[in-house]
This record gives sequence, C-alpha cells and structure tokens, in this order.
Amino acid sequence: MLHKDVLTVSYLHRFQIKKTFSDILGLDGIEHFSLDLVRPDGEMLFLSGTPQHCFEICNRGLGKFDGIISKEYYTNFEFYWWNDASHKAYSQQIKQIRENIIGLKHGFMLVRKWDNFHLIYSFATKRNDNDFQSQVINKLNSYLKMGDYIYKEMREIYYDYCGFYEPPQIESFFPFEGGIPPSRFTQNFLKKTKNFFSPDTSFPSNIIKFNFRDNISE
Repeated sequence: MLHKDVLTVSYLHRFQIKKTFSDILGLDGIEHFSLDLVRPDGEMLFLSGTPQHCFEICNRGLGKFDGIISKEYYTNFEFYWWNDASHKAYSQQIKQIRENIIGLKHGFMLVRKWDNFHLIYSFATKRNDNDFQSQVINKLNSYLKMGDYIYKEMREIYYDYCGFYEPPQIESFFPFEGGIPPSRFTQNFLKKTKNFFSPDTSFPSNIIKFNFRDNISE
C-alpha cells in the first residue's frame, strides 16, 4: 500500500533531495534515483529526485500495477531490471510514461532488508545503449554504496513518515549476494526484539548478526 503523501512528499522535500541526490546523479550514467521505502507493515513511500516519474504513474491510477514496486519482486530479488518487473496488463502504458514522458530508458532496482524494512534503490539512465546494462552488472556494489549513502542522508526525513516504526540505521556495508535480499538487523532492533520475547520463547535464529565496531570503518 502507498503512503497517503506519496504524491507530494518528494516535492515537499525537494531542496534536501536535490542537494543530497546531486552527490550521485551523473555518476556512471545515472540520471534518476529514487529511494523507495517500505515499512514492516507494507506501507511504501518514495523520496525521488524525479518526482514527476511517481506522479505521472500514480496520478493515472497505475501505481498499484507498477511491477517494479511489486512485493513479489522486492521481497524476492536483491536486484532486478525495470523491464523484467513489468505488470503484463499495463506494461506498455507504464513504459510509455517512463520512456516518452520522463525520458528514462534503462532502470534497475537494488534492495536492502533491514529490521524488516525494505530499502529499495531505484536507478535509471536516459542512455539507450546496452553498454550501460553491462556496466551495471559489473558495478553492483558501487550502486549499493550509493543507495546506502542516500538512505543514511535522508533517514531523518523518512523518520517523520514511519509512524511508531523506527527506520533502521546502516552502520556497515554488505556487498551484493543475489537472490532474496538477506535480512540484516541492527543491534538496537535485536535488543528490542529480545526483550519482547518471554523467557520461555525461543529467540529467532535465522538472523545475521554483526559487530558494528569491527565494521564501521568499511
């Protein structure tokens, strides 16, 4: 489900978004970046450097049919191309908006899962050559670092839209693995979760733990 302010939030914070996103736009052919954030309850919000992209699709009632923000994809793939995630019934309409109105040709998504949030990094270029696609595959970790950087810079703004949820802190870099986005948990989240369970309840064992002090310089 989309946050009630999904069409206005990027315009409301456009100055901070422009200032922060300018640090990565233009690098490696990237001409569009959007930070798509999904709370543990499934509510999604966009902080986009190209707000017209979201506005044109959602304002025409096509947001829920846009495959690139489909739960089916962001929960099952750490990386995917826009073209591979198109909703069959509306793929041509959405593609026309992206390519003919916004001018974006090749786009892809990278996904992080932290404290049961999904942090989705959406990148695109206006270039219409296949070399860009090869470049992306060879530099996925570079794009992940860009996404992590933008999220950390924009976290305080996102905090105001999370309700009683606390957006995760990223304090260490994890390289691309592929497949389902690996679950990462901050120490604060682990402490809260551990305290939530009663002494007779087993604490989840399928989580990835790490020591921030050992990794913070990475």
